Amino acid sequence: MKNMARHIVSGTLALLVLWTASCSHDTEAFGTSDKESVLSIGLRLPAASPKAGEGYEVGETYENYIDIEHNNYRIYFFTSDNKFIARFEPDGFVVAEGSDYRDYSMLGKAPAVLADHKNFKMVVLANWPQYGDETMKAGETLLADICNAEWGRFDCFSPFGPGPDRLIPFYGVSEYNDIALRPGEVTLLPEPVALLRAVAKVEVVLKTEARFDLSFSEVKIRRYNRTGYCAPKDVFSREDYDHDGAWDSDYVSGLHLVEDSNDAEEKTQNFRFADKWTDTDGNRYEKWTAYLPEYRNIGAGDKYSNIEVRLDAQTGEDEPHKVYFANYDESGKTDNNDNARRFDIARNNLYRFTVTVRDNRLTVNVQEWQYAYDNEYTFD
Repeated sequence: MKNMARHIVSGTLALLVLWTASCSHDTEAFGTSDKESVLSIGLRLPAASPKAGEGYEVGETYENYIDIEHNNYRIYFFTSDNKFIARFEPDGFVVAEGSDYRDYSMLGKAPAVLADHKNFKMVVLANWPQYGDETMKAGETLLADICNAEWGRFDCFSPFGPGPDRLIPFYGVSEYNDIALRPGEVTLLPEPVALLRAVAKVEVVLKTEARFDLSFSEVKIRRYNRTGYCAPKDVFSREDYDHDGAWDSDYVSGLHLVEDSNDAEEKTQNFRFADKWTDTDGNRYEKWTAYLPEYRNIGAGDKYSNIEVRLDAQTGEDEPHKVYFANYDESGKTDNNDNARRFDIARNNLYRFTVTVRDNRLTVNVQEWQYAYDNEYTFD
């Protein structure tokens, strides 16, 4: 059985700084003079699906997509104490398609003030609904101002999920120390920028034996937040969220909620039917998905979020089956009212629930990523 909650593998952003005193064919093409510094940035995102490491899932097409072509991104430099230095604006880019990756190469004039900083941070925003360029002031704007800005919010996805007209927001930051930028030399910054998605992905998978002709007629979530922040809370360095694949500590552990609370209004949203297939044993599968802003279940009292599923064999009078964002004991039971058993819906995580029909019983397999036991419970 696969993990119920997993981190989604994202792309990485590598930065190459090129300081040159002589003109090349490339710099002439972008209209720079032989006295200007040139900044070259490489962006790499997975195009295929390499084998993921334990506990990780490779993102699907629009879970990885960054809209470089339409300038839907920002690259900023900040000081080590999180004060804005300057924005980098490439003059052009080249896209190279490989079997496993899509590579972006960007070239443009380097911010002149960057030469005054041996220690600095690079911050990447991508696919945000809007950017506060007019609010950015050198030496005054703080990184926290971006993360908490009203313009740094996004609306919840519709059931159709991400696509070319509705993209997942990304955020990433990395710090660089003792960087000596010299004219005529190429300086490669040592670490890439890991990008975090602003949403959680929730999957409900129905598994049935061939003799059972069953499907979901409806999958929906009860209680979710209509808006969220594109950036996580208090993430000002790579070490705040990226720990080289250490499962228990990777990605952010805290939530970043608008006004630090869930929506007061109770809402429901349908999941989208995503896929169906049959395995070699004849078992049938169908998958339903939703992409959600963060939601606080811990400490939410009876205002917690849960999933409701209905089978096509149910009548309109039958109650939907419920699945909780909570831990289950070895007997497959949970007390969702026990606050200690719940867990939140957090950004960049995949929550997977597998519903199985076996021996005329409907069961749900659940494994919470912090623990190593399988759970099964039977709907009454």
